[in-house]
Amino acid sequence: MKRTTPILCALLTSLCAPLPTMVAHAAKEIQPPRHSSSFDSWDELAFKIEDTKCRIGIAAVKLSVSELKPKDGNLIATYAINVPLSKSNNDTGLIVLPIDMTVDELSKRGGVLRGTAHSNKEGSPPNTIICEVRPLDNKGIILEIITSKRTLNFESRYSVIESGTGS
Repeated sequence: MKRTTPILCALLTSLCAPLPTMVAHAAKEIQPPRHSSSFDSWDELAFKIEDTKCRIGIAAVKLSVSELKPKDGNLIATYAINVPLSKSNNDTGLIVLPIDMTVDELSKRGGVLRGTAHSNKEGSPPNTIICEVRPLDNKGIILEIITSKRTLNFESRYSVIESGTGS
């Protein structure tokens, strides 16, 4: 029995040695891609949107958006809305815009991205945001934020920049 034990161990070792490699290889093949090839073109790029404002009655409502950067198939940014005449209506949050076109397609033809704006205010439901990007030669952008009270229409300009962070 003692003589067969080393032989049995050697046999089991030789059979089991490739298992970790086979499991890792199978796991690679089974995992779905993180994002589409359209999204791959956004690596290292971001949208820089100039600060803007719109009018609601006599009040000017100001909007600031951080760089829209690619992450997991979306363009993500933080926003800040400042209402000087009604500070209680100031807001900050996160913009999430799903991307289904390449940088080249968006810069040549323009396009409409539909997503959500998630307020940092507790209990606030997400608002719809529609982002109309005009072709790069125009560099215009319209951000329409639809809340339960009203629709805010902000017009601005943008540039495509290197973000240095990728996805």
